[in-house]
Amino acid sequence: CLFLSLIAAYNSARDRACLTRSALLSPAMSPWQRLLEFGDDNSFLVVTGMTRPVFEYLRRCLFEDNFGRADHRGGRPSILDSRSQLGLYLVYIGSKMATKHLCLIFGITPSTCSSILNKLLRLVVRKLKRNAHARISFPSEEKLEEFALRICSREPLAEGVVGFMDGLSLHTECTSENLEQNAFYNGYHSDTMVNNVFTFGPDGKIFAACINFPGSWHDSSVVAELVASLKERLNGRKICVDQGFPRSGLAFDVLVGPYSTKTIRQLSPLLLSFLLAQAAVYTSLRQASEWGMRALQGTFPRLKVRLPS
Repeated sequence: CLFLSLIAAYNSARDRACLTRSALLSPAMSPWQRLLEFGDDNSFLVVTGMTRPVFEYLRRCLFEDNFGRADHRGGRPSILDSRSQLGLYLVYIGSKMATKHLCLIFGITPSTCSSILNKLLRLVVRKLKRNAHARISFPSEEKLEEFALRICSREPLAEGVVGFMDGLSLHTECTSENLEQNAFYNGYHSDTMVNNVFTFGPDGKIFAACINFPGSWHDSSVVAELVASLKERLNGRKICVDQGFPRSGLAFDVLVGPYSTKTIRQLSPLLLSFLLAQAAVYTSLRQASEWGMRALQGTFPRLKVRLPS
């Protein structure tokens, strides 16, 4: 009994341990400040994922109003200035580091780090969803025609294709709510997931998306409403997908891709060779969406960490 009591006391003391101010450098002397003031451009790009001019542009978008003035709402000033706050956010989303490691780099305590990150996560969504360079926007008719010509010049059999669609499942934490846990549980992955679908143009940008759907939903269910919108706005053009997406009914001639074995058996012998060649082209083109997903997850490794429930 005494042994168990000692273990409980030891674990309790260990749980109460935290990173204190005395163990940290001042933010003005932190490794981040050294990089910001004296680091070369290549080192800055490696750490933040941005060049210095782009970093400054993003800082102005987030922390200044339309007249170039600091967007300060009063209250106690933060221990970090706007550049350091943005640097903290970029290092956070560009890595899988724990909070304690971020504290060592920026010279702040865990409570301050969490507070700044929570504020920046809300601020980025609020400001960038209205920014023309950052928000997801559907291409104009001229841009769609340019996409179609660009793809057709590479693959003549893929006439009218303007983009590539694929799904992305992200791991999320379990929850004690039974209904929510059941909705987000994905049987294929045997884990709780959040399902998303992204549509990439040949320029590498996302122009349509379905995000934050329950993990139990199949890709075909996620894009059900998106297909109707695409059919209305594409004007006869097409999106290349894999076999996990619907290509019949409302999605016919809107979502195109390789044929299943069952479909191939039912094809007319007169059209078989042409349709198989076209399916091979669709399979090749769809690889572009895989490259897009790799670019997205490679740029933001935080996506590979479980999302909070």
